[in-house]
Amino acid sequence: MRIAVLDDDEAALARGCDQVKALRQEPYRLLVRENRQLGDILSEVQEEKCAAVISDHRFRTRAQVRFTGAELVYRANERGLPAVLYSAHVDEDEADSIRAWRYGIPRVVKKAPGALKALGEALRVAESEAHGERELARQGFLTPVRVVGIPPGHESVRGLGGDMVEVTVTAWRPRVKIPMPASLLPVGHRKISDDLIGRIFLGEVNYYAEKSNELFFHDLRVAPDPNPKLRRNQEAA
Repeated sequence: MRIAVLDDDEAALARGCDQVKALRQEPYRLLVRENRQLGDILSEVQEEKCAAVISDHRFRTRAQVRFTGAELVYRANERGLPAVLYSAHVDEDEADSIRAWRYGIPRVVKKAPGALKALGEALRVAESEAHGERELARQGFLTPVRVVGIPPGHESVRGLGGDMVEVTVTAWRPRVKIPMPASLLPVGHRKISDDLIGRIFLGEVNYYAEKSNELFFHDLRVAPDPNPKLRRNQEAA
């Protein structure tokens, strides 16, 4: 199987290709550079008959492109092309710039010694999802999501994740605050202000996930008012 390996660093790209060879697959080397368009990259990968993609996350450091590896992986899987994210900065980015696209990322693997087994498993899971088979921990179910706070320094210093809010998920662990990009909120509710605190939204969340960094938030919309008559009376008073 031919697997596309994407990175903006020559040395890291070589190591990624070595990992693919260790999995007994053929790597297709793709160095991400300035002015590359996401759609053009995916078209090239498909034209080269690659069966899967392994992508780095932080392209902006060297490549200065307008997308992250997380978005690229999301778009690849959206096309039915199995893709996984392989990054050295998982711990720093998983709550913001990765979570923004987590719904379409079957697995996130941290670059580290001994990651080969996890990488192979990630490719297997991505292939299953490409065939419409999501494991329970990756299935989204409709549940309330409540904004409970705005974290200090909510604007991402890296410029990757953007504004952040803290939410709780009723069906997961309702007392655990989870950082989430405000970009996942419905249009018209993404501007950070204290008015957001306490607002409840409905959306798909994979609340069978074991860890908070595995949670995704998809298709959030404003929750229906549970008692519109009472609200109208309060407003009139």
